[in-house]
Amino acid sequence: MDETPLSIGYIRRNLQRVRKWNPTRMLAGEQEGGVHRMDLNECPFPPSPRVVKAIQDAAIKVNRYPDGVCPEVSERLSAMTGVPADQICWGTGSSELVGNIAMISVSPGDGVVAPGPVWRRFANVFNVVDARVIRVANRADGSVDPYGLVDALDAGTKLLVAVSPNNPSGAMLSAEEITYLAENVPDDVLLYLDEAYFEFARFAGGPDGLKILQEKRRGPWVVTRTFSKAYAMAGMRLGYALTSSDVISNALRAVTSTFNVTALAEAAALAALDDVDYAREIQERTAAERARLVEGLRNLGLEPLPSVTNFVSAALPVPAAPVVEELKTRRIRIGAWGEEGFENFIRISLGLPEDTDAVLAALRDILKK
Repeated sequence: MDETPLSIGYIRRNLQRVRKWNPTRMLAGEQEGGVHRMDLNECPFPPSPRVVKAIQDAAIKVNRYPDGVCPEVSERLSAMTGVPADQICWGTGSSELVGNIAMISVSPGDGVVAPGPVWRRFANVFNVVDARVIRVANRADGSVDPYGLVDALDAGTKLLVAVSPNNPSGAMLSAEEITYLAENVPDDVLLYLDEAYFEFARFAGGPDGLKILQEKRRGPWVVTRTFSKAYAMAGMRLGYALTSSDVISNALRAVTSTFNVTALAEAAALAALDDVDYAREIQERTAAERARLVEGLRNLGLEPLPSVTNFVSAALPVPAAPVVEELKTRRIRIGAWGEEGFENFIRISLGLPEDTDAVLAALRDILKK
């Protein structure tokens, strides 16, 4: 029998009609290779050989639980950032931390101020906590509007979300704009800066948002980063939150699953941080391939949005969804923004040179039709 929302008494109303979404659903035969995977903002390069070796060495110990607070890598990051180790929390990628940050700060009906368009995970999280969301439109280049975010604050706001660089656009905030947020968000509002693509932004000359918050912000803040992107470790699922106080970090641990980070992931993170040269090589190759993709899209008559990340977005002259589906039949995966008002926008993750060549050739053919 098909249950209507009124008859489902055992599921919260705001969760009764949540759509199934599997962003990593494989195409037929994809695991055997032959698919240009350019939709999940993954790194196309393998992790550092040091990372692989560290995972192999740690595998013999997986019969034991890991230390739940990742002490070794927390101390390493503390030395790098100046954030005390006990104020660093861990998640299975940034995605878990996004949900936990909302959970500790927002009760049903409380206000959240957030940009839009933004990574769709945020919308799902806000629905789960039953927040009252005020969305502030991004600027024309796709970057978050810090002034609009501050202007949208009201007496019921508990959380303000800023993202730099922004996903799905790729644009970053300037040091002056992050400073504005640090100094103008009230002290009774948690300022959340997501920097999942931080390493790419820094390589492009962008600011260190964490450092700015440490120097300029009096009120509470949290910054999230990840090993999934620039360290080529998406499959290890390892993200972290840097917080302004142990009040925030303790609250995050209270809503986090015990042993949520594996021993393999912590060993991999330590090795990744050790291999500075490999990390720089990834940055250099990413920047070079981003330039090739941008040039290729412009040659197709498109105007890509400014990006400092490992993906590029652009508006098509036609709706994006059918184009994305047609590309799948050609064994090429890219993403469509899908948000109202942005139905023509696509997002292409950077791959290897042969991936770039394939997607540009296919787009040229499809758009001709």
